[in-house]
Amino acid sequence: CKDPLQASDKIYYMPWTPYRTDTLTEYSSKDDFIAGRPTTTYKLPHRVDGTGFVVYDGALFFNKERTRNIVKFDLRTRIKSGEAIIANANYHDTSPYRWGGKSDIDLAVDENGLWVIYATEQNNGKIVISQLNPYTLRIEGTWDTAYDKRSASNAFMICGILYVVKSVYEDDDNEATGNKIDYIYNTDQSKDSMVDVPFPNSYQYIAAVDYNPRDNLLYVWNNYHVVKYSLDFGP
Repeated sequence: CKDPLQASDKIYYMPWTPYRTDTLTEYSSKDDFIAGRPTTTYKLPHRVDGTGFVVYDGALFFNKERTRNIVKFDLRTRIKSGEAIIANANYHDTSPYRWGGKSDIDLAVDENGLWVIYATEQNNGKIVISQLNPYTLRIEGTWDTAYDKRSASNAFMICGILYVVKSVYEDDDNEATGNKIDYIYNTDQSKDSMVDVPFPNSYQYIAAVDYNPRDNLLYVWNNYHVVKYSLDFGP
């Protein structure tokens, strides 16, 4: 992923391996990332669950393994600078995305800041969205949606709107062509709607989807490939 509040071309990479993920790798540019030339690595104070980490304003945010906690790790000082409990959030493969991978708690960034996408038993395993202040780590708002999290391939935020990518792993649809965005939730209006927007899935295994509000691109980690998509915004 990339830090949307930093002007540099740095790329942050953290491949997830069960019970072993505890290192973030930094690359100075896309070319260095492709060539496998890291600038530095960061040893984290805790192991990580899932692929839903983000970097925002010089800090890494990630789901601490086997907990419903979000850890903030300052990349400048290389020390942990905060930890927040996401109340009632399911965790550690209780409500992951369809592909699994301990993806219960997914962090996202957009023009409005930092978000947490998860599910709770109180909302019957359906997706819940919370806006998290990146500096105080306090929850500033929470919205319950009507979309079952285990039925989703992934999700992301743009301008305060949640976009859910439908999973077709267990459907008759072809995985490469059947994926689509089929649900959105507008946090400004507290209103949802069903949609039908094709979502490319050339490599058939989406593990992470991240929007970057600095370049307005969507970055997708898909079966060991990193794919970026430009977006057209309607009126």
